[in-house]
Amino acid sequence: MVTRSSDGSIRDKYTARPVQQFVKVQGLGNDFLVVEGDAADLPQLRQRAPALCNRRLGVGADGILLVGPPSTTDAVRTMWVINHDGSRPEMCGNGLRCVALFVAAQVQRSTVTIDTDDGPKRCVVSPVPTETPHAGMHAEVQVDMGSARHGEPTTPQSGDGRHFASVSMGNPHAIAFVGADEDPEMLARRWGPGLEVDAAFPEGTNVEFARVDGGSIVLWVWERGCGITDACGTGACATAAAAVAQGLLAADTAIVVQLPGGPLAITVGTDRTVRMRGAATIVYRGELPR
Repeated sequence: MVTRSSDGSIRDKYTARPVQQFVKVQGLGNDFLVVEGDAADLPQLRQRAPALCNRRLGVGADGILLVGPPSTTDAVRTMWVINHDGSRPEMCGNGLRCVALFVAAQVQRSTVTIDTDDGPKRCVVSPVPTETPHAGMHAEVQVDMGSARHGEPTTPQSGDGRHFASVSMGNPHAIAFVGADEDPEMLARRWGPGLEVDAAFPEGTNVEFARVDGGSIVLWVWERGCGITDACGTGACATAAAAVAQGLLAADTAIVVQLPGGPLAITVGTDRTVRMRGAATIVYRGELPR
């Protein structure tokens, strides 16, 4: 239990130690700690991230989502993302869906715009939250992710001679489409660590191994700063955009991207704009010592 001191800080009721409240959230198994604050909190949260996200000695998470005041006129909040190793990715699609649910429940409306490092993103939450954020709250969230930015394909030294498409969804992705007899999971686990830091990607990269299966995609992602992950929203968007650009799948059609944690529906327009739809869940609330 907590109390609020005269200076506005939140403290444990019994020890009087300052605490920080958080909400554990997950999108297809990609899990995060949502903490409210502002940009000034980023340095200390980045420093604490490895301990807080440790699955044996901490709360356990793929990263931290800091939610604060908006910076643009139409937005409701701003989201900053911190990986579990303390690094700062430019964007996180699964995290954005979770933040959209959290914020929509706070303001109790279906459509919210969230500022991100990749600009404002419009999110639609269904069903419309009619309660404040609480454990077990679940919804489908559609996000207008903006345009996929296609770069030059590359053949990195660490990639076993494979050709990788380069797509940015605000953060970098290197995507290889594999044959019907190949295992995307094995390839991601084997080649992902080297590809993430290959010289072809000076700022590092997320790595996707994808297999087109009919009108859908089976996808495994080695996430920059995280490793193998149950789901990667931007990775699903980038992979679907690459598949459409290469003529493997059709534009303006919902593409089911099957990740280890479950499916995302990705629609790539002929103008390269991308919409993502998938689940988000609030798991529980907690308190952290400051």
